[in-house]
Amino acid sequence: MHTQVNNKWLSCKYDKVFKSIMLSNDYLFLEVIIKEILGIEEKIISNLSTEQKISNKKERVKIMDMLFKTANAYINIEVNTEVRGVITERNFKYVTNVYKEQIRSEKSTERKRVYQINLNYNSKGNVIKYEHFMQDSKNNKKYINNLQIVEINMDYLKKLWYAKDEKVNEYIHVLMLCLEREELELLRKMRKGDEIIMAYEKAMNKMNEDLVINWDYDEDNEILIEGLKNDFLEEGIEKGMKKKEIEIVKNMLKINIPIDKIAQVTNLSKMQIQKLIK
Repeated sequence: MHTQVNNKWLSCKYDKVFKSIMLSNDYLFLEVIIKEILGIEEKIISNLSTEQKISNKKERVKIMDMLFKTANAYINIEVNTEVRGVITERNFKYVTNVYKEQIRSEKSTERKRVYQINLNYNSKGNVIKYEHFMQDSKNNKKYINNLQIVEINMDYLKKLWYAKDEKVNEYIHVLMLCLEREELELLRKMRKGDEIIMAYEKAMNKMNEDLVINWDYDEDNEILIEGLKNDFLEEGIEKGMKKKEIEIVKNMLKINIPIDKIAQVTNLSKMQIQKLIK
Protein backbone atom coordinates (compact mmCIF):
# COMPACT_ATOMS: atom_id res chain seq x y z
CA MET A 1 0.00 0.00 0.00
CA HIS A 2 1.37 3.42 -0.98
CA THR A 3 0.64 6.39 1.24
CA GLN A 4 0.68 9.80 -0.40
CA VAL A 5 2.68 12.36 1.57
CA ASN A 6 0.75 15.61 1.14
CA ASN A 7 1.85 19.03 2.38
CA LYS A 8 4.62 17.44 4.41
CA TRP A 9 8.05 19.01 4.50
CA LEU A 10 10.68 16.34 4.03
CA SER A 11 13.95 17.51 5.56
CA CYS A 12 17.33 15.83 5.28
CA LYS A 13 16.67 13.87 8.45
CA TYR A 14 15.07 11.41 6.01
CA ASP A 15 17.92 9.44 4.47
CA LYS A 16 16.28 9.36 1.01
CA VAL A 17 16.02 13.15 0.96
CA PHE A 18 19.55 13.53 2.31
CA LYS A 19 20.98 11.40 -0.49
CA SER A 20 19.10 13.30 -3.16
CA ILE A 21 20.13 16.76 -1.94
CA MET A 22 23.75 15.82 -1.21
CA LEU A 23 24.21 14.51 -4.75
CA SER A 24 22.95 17.77 -6.25
CA ASN A 25 24.67 21.09 -6.95
CA ASP A 26 28.04 19.45 -7.69
CA TYR A 27 28.39 18.28 -4.07
CA LEU A 28 28.30 21.91 -2.85
CA PHE A 29 26.37 21.19 0.36
CA LEU A 30 28.25 17.98 1.06
CA GLU A 31 31.68 19.61 0.88
CA VAL A 32 30.62 22.43 3.21
CA ILE A 33 29.22 19.95 5.72
CA ILE A 34 32.40 17.85 5.62
CA LYS A 35 34.48 20.97 6.29
CA GLU A 36 32.39 21.93 9.33
CA ILE A 37 32.36 18.44 10.81
CA LEU A 38 35.88 17.23 10.03
CA GLY A 39 37.66 20.58 9.87
CA ILE A 40 39.20 19.77 6.49
CA GLU A 41 38.55 20.96 2.95
CA GLU A 42 37.99 18.03 0.63
CA LYS A 43 36.89 18.07 -3.00
CA ILE A 44 34.68 15.10 -3.86
CA ILE A 45 36.24 13.05 -6.65
CA SER A 46 33.64 10.32 -6.95
CA ASN A 47 30.50 8.87 -5.41
CA LEU A 48 31.28 5.21 -4.75
CA SER A 49 29.03 2.18 -4.64
CA THR A 50 27.44 1.78 -1.22
CA GLU A 51 26.89 -1.96 -1.60
CA GLN A 52 29.39 -3.72 0.63
CA LYS A 53 30.98 -7.04 -0.27
CA ILE A 54 29.72 -10.09 1.57
CA SER A 55 31.95 -12.84 2.91
CA ASN A 56 29.60 -15.80 2.41
CA LYS A 57 26.33 -16.69 0.68
CA LYS A 58 24.35 -16.58 3.94
CA GLU A 59 25.30 -12.99 4.66
CA ARG A 60 22.92 -10.27 3.46
CA VAL A 61 24.04 -7.39 1.27
CA LYS A 62 25.01 -4.31 3.28
CA ILE A 63 24.00 -0.92 1.90
CA MET A 64 25.54 2.26 3.31
CA ASP A 65 23.83 5.64 3.03
CA MET A 66 26.70 7.41 1.25
CA LEU A 67 30.36 6.79 0.43
CA PHE A 68 32.66 9.28 -1.26
CA LYS A 69 36.26 9.40 -2.37
CA THR A 70 38.39 12.54 -2.18
CA ALA A 71 42.07 13.11 -2.92
CA ASN A 72 42.97 12.31 0.67
CA ALA A 73 40.12 10.28 2.15
CA TYR A 74 37.18 7.93 1.96
CA ILE A 75 34.15 9.42 3.71
CA ASN A 76 31.10 7.37 4.71
CA ILE A 77 28.04 9.29 5.93
CA GLU A 78 25.13 7.66 7.76
CA VAL A 79 21.81 9.24 8.76
CA ASN A 80 20.59 7.47 11.91
CA THR A 81 17.18 7.75 13.55
CA GLU A 82 18.43 5.41 16.32
CA VAL A 83 22.00 5.20 17.59
CA ARG A 84 22.12 2.15 19.85
CA GLY A 85 22.36 -1.59 19.45
CA VAL A 86 22.53 -3.15 16.03
CA ILE A 87 22.60 0.17 14.16
CA THR A 88 25.80 1.29 15.89
CA GLU A 89 27.36 -2.12 15.24
CA ARG A 90 26.19 -2.07 11.63
CA ASN A 91 27.78 1.34 11.03
CA PHE A 92 31.04 0.19 12.60
CA LYS A 93 31.08 -2.77 10.22
CA TYR A 94 30.59 -0.38 7.31
CA VAL A 95 33.56 1.82 8.16
CA THR A 96 35.89 -1.06 8.98
CA ASN A 97 34.98 -2.74 5.69
CA VAL A 98 35.87 0.47 3.86
CA TYR A 99 39.17 0.58 5.75
CA LYS A 100 39.91 -3.04 4.89
CA GLU A 101 39.14 -2.58 1.20
CA GLN A 102 41.26 0.53 0.80
CA ILE A 103 44.22 -1.24 2.42
CA ARG A 104 43.85 -4.04 -0.10
CA SER A 105 43.58 -1.76 -3.10
CA GLU A 106 46.13 0.97 -2.39
CA LYS A 107 49.83 1.08 -1.62
CA SER A 108 50.80 1.91 1.96
CA THR A 109 52.48 5.13 0.80
CA GLU A 110 49.22 6.24 -0.83
CA ARG A 111 46.87 5.18 1.96
CA LYS A 112 44.01 7.60 2.57
CA ARG A 113 42.22 8.51 5.76
CA VAL A 114 38.88 6.80 6.39
CA TYR A 115 36.07 8.74 8.07
CA GLN A 116 32.57 7.85 9.07
CA ILE A 117 30.19 10.72 9.86
CA ASN A 118 27.05 9.72 11.76
CA LEU A 119 24.22 12.27 11.75
CA ASN A 120 22.25 11.07 14.77
CA TYR A 121 18.66 11.85 15.70
CA ASN A 122 16.82 10.88 18.91
CA SER A 123 20.18 10.77 20.62
CA LYS A 124 20.87 11.56 24.26
CA GLY A 125 23.68 13.75 25.54
CA ASN A 126 24.68 17.40 25.66
CA VAL A 127 27.63 17.36 23.27
CA ILE A 128 27.38 18.36 19.61
CA LYS A 129 30.26 16.24 18.30
CA TYR A 130 31.76 12.97 19.52
CA GLU A 131 35.00 11.72 17.96
CA HIS A 132 36.06 8.08 18.16
CA PHE A 133 39.51 6.64 17.47
CA MET A 134 41.34 3.40 18.09
CA GLN A 135 43.92 4.41 20.68
CA ASP A 136 45.93 3.35 23.71
CA SER A 137 43.93 3.52 26.96
CA LYS A 138 46.88 4.81 29.01
CA ASN A 139 48.41 7.65 27.02
CA ASN A 140 45.73 8.07 24.31
CA LYS A 141 48.25 7.36 21.58
CA LYS A 142 46.41 6.41 18.40
CA TYR A 143 46.75 2.75 17.49
CA ILE A 144 45.51 3.46 13.95
CA ASN A 145 46.19 6.94 12.64
CA ASN A 146 43.89 7.05 9.64
CA LEU A 147 40.53 5.82 10.95
CA GLN A 148 38.03 8.13 12.64
CA ILE A 149 34.32 8.00 13.49
CA VAL A 150 32.49 11.27 14.15
CA GLU A 151 28.97 11.51 15.57
CA ILE A 152 26.85 14.66 15.40
CA ASN A 153 23.94 15.02 17.83
CA MET A 154 21.49 16.74 15.48
CA ASP A 155 18.73 17.25 18.06
CA TYR A 156 21.10 18.90 20.54
CA LEU A 157 22.50 21.11 17.78
CA LYS A 158 18.98 22.31 17.00
CA LYS A 159 18.29 22.83 20.72
CA LEU A 160 21.36 25.07 21.01
CA TRP A 161 20.22 27.07 17.99
CA TYR A 162 16.92 27.82 19.69
CA ALA A 163 18.87 28.76 22.82
CA LYS A 164 20.98 31.17 20.69
CA ASP A 165 24.19 29.46 21.74
CA GLU A 166 27.20 30.74 19.77
CA LYS A 167 28.65 27.21 19.46
CA VAL A 168 26.07 26.55 16.75
CA ASN A 169 27.91 28.94 14.43
CA GLU A 170 30.62 26.30 13.94
CA TYR A 171 28.01 23.92 12.48
CA ILE A 172 25.54 26.32 10.92
CA HIS A 173 25.32 24.44 7.61
CA VAL A 174 25.04 21.09 9.37
CA LEU A 175 22.14 22.57 11.34
CA MET A 176 20.16 23.36 8.18
CA LEU A 177 19.85 19.63 7.42
CA CYS A 178 17.40 19.02 10.27
CA LEU A 179 15.27 22.16 9.96
CA GLU A 180 11.64 22.26 8.91
CA ARG A 181 10.44 24.68 6.22
CA GLU A 182 9.67 27.62 8.55
CA GLU A 183 12.86 27.06 10.56
CA LEU A 184 14.99 27.04 7.42
CA GLU A 185 13.38 30.26 6.26
CA LEU A 186 14.16 31.81 9.65
CA LEU A 187 17.78 30.64 9.45
CA ARG A 188 18.15 32.17 6.00
CA LYS A 189 16.84 35.52 7.29
CA MET A 190 19.14 35.39 10.30
CA ARG A 191 22.15 34.57 8.13
CA LYS A 192 21.43 37.18 5.49
CA GLY A 193 23.76 36.82 2.53
CA ASP A 194 24.77 33.21 3.25
CA GLU A 195 24.78 31.79 -0.28
CA ILE A 196 25.00 28.17 0.89
CA ILE A 197 21.84 28.44 2.98
CA MET A 198 20.01 30.26 0.18
CA ALA A 199 21.00 27.60 -2.36
CA TYR A 200 20.04 24.81 0.05
CA GLU A 201 16.63 26.33 0.76
CA LYS A 202 16.01 26.70 -2.97
CA ALA A 203 17.00 23.07 -3.61
CA MET A 204 14.81 21.80 -0.77
CA ASN A 205 11.80 23.86 -1.86
CA LYS A 206 12.15 22.60 -5.42
CA MET A 207 12.33 18.99 -4.33
CA ASN A 208 9.39 19.27 -1.91
CA GLU A 209 7.19 21.19 -4.37
CA ASP A 210 8.00 19.47 -7.67
CA LEU A 211 8.26 15.82 -6.71
CA VAL A 212 5.24 13.61 -6.19
CA ILE A 213 6.43 11.46 -3.34
CA ASN A 214 4.87 8.07 -2.73
CA TRP A 215 6.32 6.63 0.42
CA ASP A 216 5.82 2.91 0.76
CA TYR A 217 5.79 2.65 4.55
CA ASP A 218 4.87 -1.02 4.50
CA GLU A 219 7.78 -1.86 2.24
CA ASP A 220 10.23 0.20 4.31
CA ASN A 221 9.00 -1.52 7.46
CA GLU A 222 9.44 -4.97 5.93
CA ILE A 223 12.99 -4.11 4.85
CA LEU A 224 13.77 -2.94 8.39
CA ILE A 225 12.24 -6.08 9.88
CA GLU A 226 14.25 -8.34 7.57
CA GLY A 227 17.46 -6.53 8.45
CA LEU A 228 16.81 -6.77 12.17
CA LYS A 229 15.93 -10.45 11.78
CA ASN A 230 19.35 -11.13 10.27
CA ASP A 231 21.02 -9.12 13.02
CA PHE A 232 19.30 -11.34 15.59
CA LEU A 233 20.60 -14.44 13.86
CA GLU A 234 24.11 -12.99 13.77
CA GLU A 235 23.95 -12.27 17.49
CA GLY A 236 22.84 -15.82 18.28
CA ILE A 237 19.32 -15.18 19.49
CA GLU A 238 18.57 -18.87 19.03
CA LYS A 239 20.85 -19.59 22.00
CA GLY A 240 18.64 -17.66 24.41
CA MET A 241 17.55 -14.15 25.31
CA LYS A 242 20.74 -12.48 26.48
CA LYS A 243 21.47 -8.92 27.51
CA LYS A 244 22.32 -7.86 23.95
CA GLU A 245 19.08 -9.22 22.53
CA ILE A 246 17.07 -7.45 25.24
CA GLU A 247 18.69 -4.17 24.21
CA ILE A 248 17.83 -4.80 20.56
CA VAL A 249 14.18 -5.53 21.38
CA LYS A 250 13.98 -2.31 23.42
CA ASN A 251 15.38 -0.36 20.48
CA MET A 252 12.78 -1.92 18.18
CA LEU A 253 10.04 -0.88 20.61
CA LYS A 254 11.43 2.68 20.70
CA ILE A 255 10.95 3.09 16.96
CA ASN A 256 7.39 1.76 17.24
CA ILE A 257 7.78 -1.57 15.49
CA PRO A 258 4.62 -3.56 16.33
CA ILE A 259 4.97 -6.27 18.97
CA ASP A 260 3.69 -8.94 16.58
CA LYS A 261 6.44 -8.00 14.11
CA ILE A 262 9.10 -8.17 16.84
CA ALA A 263 7.77 -11.58 17.85
CA GLN A 264 8.01 -12.69 14.23
CA VAL A 265 11.64 -11.60 14.02
CA THR A 266 12.87 -12.87 17.39
CA ASN A 267 10.68 -15.91 18.01
CA LEU A 268 9.96 -14.46 21.46
CA SER A 269 6.41 -14.53 22.77
CA LYS A 270 4.33 -11.37 22.88
CA MET A 271 4.22 -11.70 26.65
CA GLN A 272 8.03 -11.72 26.87
CA ILE A 273 8.24 -8.61 24.69
CA GLN A 274 5.52 -6.77 26.64
CA LYS A 275 7.55 -7.23 29.83
CA LEU A 276 10.27 -5.05 28.29
CA ILE A 277 7.91 -2.09 27.74
CA LYS A 278 8.53 0.65 30.30
